[in-house]
Amino acid sequence: MIRIAVLSLSLLTVMSGAAVAPAVADIIAYFPDASPLIGKMVLTTPALTIIPVALITGVMSGKVSQKRLIYAGILFYIVGGTGGGLSHSIPFLLSMRAVLGIGVGILMPLSTGIIADFWSGSEKTKIMGLASASNNLGGIIATLLSGLLAAISWRASFLIYLLGIPVLILVLFFMPEQKPKQAQDKKTGQGAVFLGFYIVWGLGMFLLMVAFYTVPVNIALYIQENHLGDSRMAGLAMAVLTASSFLIGLVFGRLNKSIDIWLPGLSLGIFALSFYGISAFPSLMPLFVCLVLNGIGLGILVPLIMNGVTRKAEQTSGTAGTSVVTVFLFAGQFASPMIASWVSALFLGPGISNIYLTLSYGAGMATVFAILFTFYVSIKKNNQ
Repeated sequence: MIRIAVLSLSLLTVMSGAAVAPAVADIIAYFPDASPLIGKMVLTTPALTIIPVALITGVMSGKVSQKRLIYAGILFYIVGGTGGGLSHSIPFLLSMRAVLGIGVGILMPLSTGIIADFWSGSEKTKIMGLASASNNLGGIIATLLSGLLAAISWRASFLIYLLGIPVLILVLFFMPEQKPKQAQDKKTGQGAVFLGFYIVWGLGMFLLMVAFYTVPVNIALYIQENHLGDSRMAGLAMAVLTASSFLIGLVFGRLNKSIDIWLPGLSLGIFALSFYGISAFPSLMPLFVCLVLNGIGLGILVPLIMNGVTRKAEQTSGTAGTSVVTVFLFAGQFASPMIASWVSALFLGPGISNIYLTLSYGAGMATVFAILFTFYVSIKKNNQ
């Protein structure tokens, strides 16, 4: 039950901002004076508070009981999440999304950092994959329910944040109290080495989120523009994406062991192919196939990064590294609409299809780089 309690935290985190994605088109329609960009900000605003709060959580995890921090995070999550459904103005709605971000900023680094504190080695890698699966299981539940509830009212879609209540119960009864874990290695300059290590992984997470978050931000409008359905179809589309990430997370430990150093290049290639397909084939069946591929790429890359950043958890708290990566993760989510729109407009022109085509080129270049680097590492190993 300890494992279930720990993994339940992952239900609430990565997809928290995107949980109401199927209702975005309806929210924009309800506030006709607001621009489409403001509607997208409903999904990305939580990142504004997640970023500073995640850093604070990394510091506080060495001074305050993790269980107490989790209680606070879930409280902010429920209040900010459900409060959005009571909004009668864009400023109030965005302020509630910011409160939601405080909760996620506390929970996100803890949800992965606590894994590195409780487990190590191959078991840690396996649990990281299961945590990624839990992230996406939460996304499946959230987006399916959100799509159905949005068909009733966009306000009803915010009720999905009540998922925090059963998670709170699991944590209360089954997660053990753990004393704050202080860094064990205090050599001069060691903190700077750790920080540099975390930032490298963080930059990878930032780019991944800039690319991936174009899907939840644009999917409702993409489906609407191409006459493929309504909010329920958008909810189903997001559920398909997260379902594939969920399933790949369940076998991540085995994939990582069998494919080894070739796994990053493979997953980036799948990512590139998925974005190209969304851009080139704007019809329902190709869209769903490409979303499956996109979910597979995401389901591999996120635990790869989180597993990598927690390698130094024996020297310091696992939450220390994941708090830094969390900052980059949600900075990428927040910046995604602006960066993706600007870059695609610069090279190919405006439009959602051009955003995905641009991303396919970018992910393709990253794939080539990853494969060449893997060849280099493989040759170096063979020569030793």
